[in-house]
Amino acid sequence: SSAWARVVWVVCAAALAEAMTATSPAQLGKPFRPELEKYCRLEPLSLQELKEVKDLLDSHGTLDVSRAKCKDKDGKFTGPFSASAANTKGEHTGSSMFGSWLRDNCIIAYGLFLTDPDGQGCEDSKACINSIATFLLTHEAHRIELVLGGHKDVKGAPETWMDRPHIRFIGETGLEDTKWYNHKQNDALGYFMWTRCQLALADKMPLTGDHLKLLGQLFDYLRVIECWDDYDAGHWEEHSAQHASSLGPCLAATRAFATLMQKTGFLAPCRSDTLKILELKLSSSLKEILPNEVIRPAENAKDADSALIFLCYPLDVVDDAMGASIMERLAKCMGQVAMARYRKDSYWCKDYKEKIGDDPTKHFTDEELKERDALLVPGEEAQWCLFDPMVSAYYGKLYQKSKKPEHLKLQQLFLSRALAAITGDDCEFGAWMCCEAYYLHGDKWEPNDNTPLVWTQIDLKMALYEMEQSLLVVA
Repeated sequence: SSAWARVVWVVCAAALAEAMTATSPAQLGKPFRPELEKYCRLEPLSLQELKEVKDLLDSHGTLDVSRAKCKDKDGKFTGPFSASAANTKGEHTGSSMFGSWLRDNCIIAYGLFLTDPDGQGCEDSKACINSIATFLLTHEAHRIELVLGGHKDVKGAPETWMDRPHIRFIGETGLEDTKWYNHKQNDALGYFMWTRCQLALADKMPLTGDHLKLLGQLFDYLRVIECWDDYDAGHWEEHSAQHASSLGPCLAATRAFATLMQKTGFLAPCRSDTLKILELKLSSSLKEILPNEVIRPAENAKDADSALIFLCYPLDVVDDAMGASIMERLAKCMGQVAMARYRKDSYWCKDYKEKIGDDPTKHFTDEELKERDALLVPGEEAQWCLFDPMVSAYYGKLYQKSKKPEHLKLQQLFLSRALAAITGDDCEFGAWMCCEAYYLHGDKWEPNDNTPLVWTQIDLKMALYEMEQSLLVVA
């Protein structure tokens, strides 16, 4: 009978879904928002369903980054974004998450430009990048010149790290934050230069005058400190090492700038062989390290780090074969809710606030990190929400190129995981929000204090954009 056939079909479909989940590189759990359950699946969405998802998120302000816009004392937008937007418990004033990081802001700016190239998104992107350039020209150019002239050695002990160009500033005023901070983060400089070049290559923000001079200065700085062999703090601002995820943005910036100079006919305002040396040395170091994140020093070695997804997307600085190797490694970081930054990561480990104290954003020296790392029980690492959207977007770019159905299904899987992590009604910071991470509080996975995280918001925005591009290919 038709009723019996229907029962058989349902049973078979459920078995197929279970089998697909079992063979998938990552789990797909039940979403925290029941309204999103029909869209959190393994089978690709239709264009209509994607529109429904976007409309649903828009109606709840899930992807609204305007709350994180930094404003001056008169309430005027100053250009950059704070790391964490205001949530239902109020702003993060007084917390370091209210600062403006170059890394976060440049990824935010690129995402705004990518997803809204002819609208307000692009205008906000340009304002953001201009504010960073102004900060660097006003407060950091002299630091760079001291290094270029051999008057400052910034590769020494922690007290020298403040002598590097600062990678975080006070967004409301455009001033330096004078508190000690680990500013040896070459990836942040690379992201700024790369994003600035993307806006110029798209003819949205011509690269001339002071901005052109600044980029030339920064490329010479990366050369002088030998960034390809520099033990910096990486994306996670910890564990001094030679990080592949720091080399990637610097190489992407080098290539984008060389392309721009060729397009415009400008002479690069740096030493005549700087770009060639950076291309050669950075490429060689990355070839040696990848798909690992760190091989030197051995004590800080990491064979898998979720920061490497950014080398695949949006930086596009690795070929497809290496991208596949990185994805294979990142399976080690994939959890039931989201992805660990890396295994044995103690930041936001179980009951973090009870163990660390009242300031969950406390910054650590290398020695202090060893004490924090001792608190971790393996398997209790926080699961971060900014990676699944980027994995989805990367598989989307692969699908748009290859037209292979398996790439589209993987794109859908990781988009589903990203949507499933949007906060439920029991989140103390508010519902329908993009978290920084979920951590174990007791025996329950809960959003950490840095909710909503603008970086996660913009990553999900880019993932939805790439899904639309893929579905247009299907159509």
